[in-house]
Amino acid sequence: MTDAALFDVDGDRFLPSELTRGGWSDDAQHGSPPSGLLARAIEMVPTASPMQVVRFTIDLFRPVPLHPLTVATRVLRDGLRIQAVDAVLRHGDTEVGRASGLKIRIADSPLPDRVEEPWLPPPEPEEGSPVRWRGFGEGTGLTRFHIDAVDIRSIDDSFMRLGPGTSWFRLRRPVVAGEEPTPFVRLATLADLANGNSTALDPADWVFVNPDITLYMHRHPMGEWVGMVSAAHQHGSGIGFADTTVFDTGGPIGRIGQAQVIQPRLDDTAMTRPGG
Repeated sequence: MTDAALFDVDGDRFLPSELTRGGWSDDAQHGSPPSGLLARAIEMVPTASPMQVVRFTIDLFRPVPLHPLTVATRVLRDGLRIQAVDAVLRHGDTEVGRASGLKIRIADSPLPDRVEEPWLPPPEPEEGSPVRWRGFGEGTGLTRFHIDAVDIRSIDDSFMRLGPGTSWFRLRRPVVAGEEPTPFVRLATLADLANGNSTALDPADWVFVNPDITLYMHRHPMGEWVGMVSAAHQHGSGIGFADTTVFDTGGPIGRIGQAQVIQPRLDDTAMTRPGG
């Protein structure tokens, strides 16, 4: 992981670098960096016993600007088995996002033999095809998160066609300068990318922004690469949903759910799928 980070720290403020820029707008962050920043804040809240985050939900109320941000946390419930935490992301006095995290205590609990859903591991990341973005801000000369801060290896060319998709993702940059991201923070930062791993709509003609992310996990990922199998469900009501199974080389980890606001693209700056 290279040294350049998504955010530098200045007192209690987080200063976004150019690496946080998204593909929907030149003036707003990708959804991934704010997600990682809020996940970090929630995970850092001390617990009464060893715990891990098992559910993480983020709502982005408006585009997150490329300007200094602050994060504040509040413990809603603090017990020996469960902790619930809220985190608020602000630009000045304006709340731009909010997240909640649920932690459960970690215990050695040997389980009896049980029937599990069969798991057929997909090919390793090295067998996937590197994704080359065309559109979503590619070719503008500006640094962007999804192009410059993450590696993507597509197993089934999902980024070049419509329909369900399977891909591997690796975060190439620290979230906060001087810190190695934890496995949970790394996963939470990558989770927003699930929205682009599958779509039934051509982004040259449609916009399908997800204003939220909900991540459930029974364990945190091992290693740098996180895999996602995604399917988008999009309706004529202007509402969609992206459903993703998350895994690593050891098997399934959890699930990601994302709501989508769907609308026709009205400008002439086509943001096509890679290869399109």
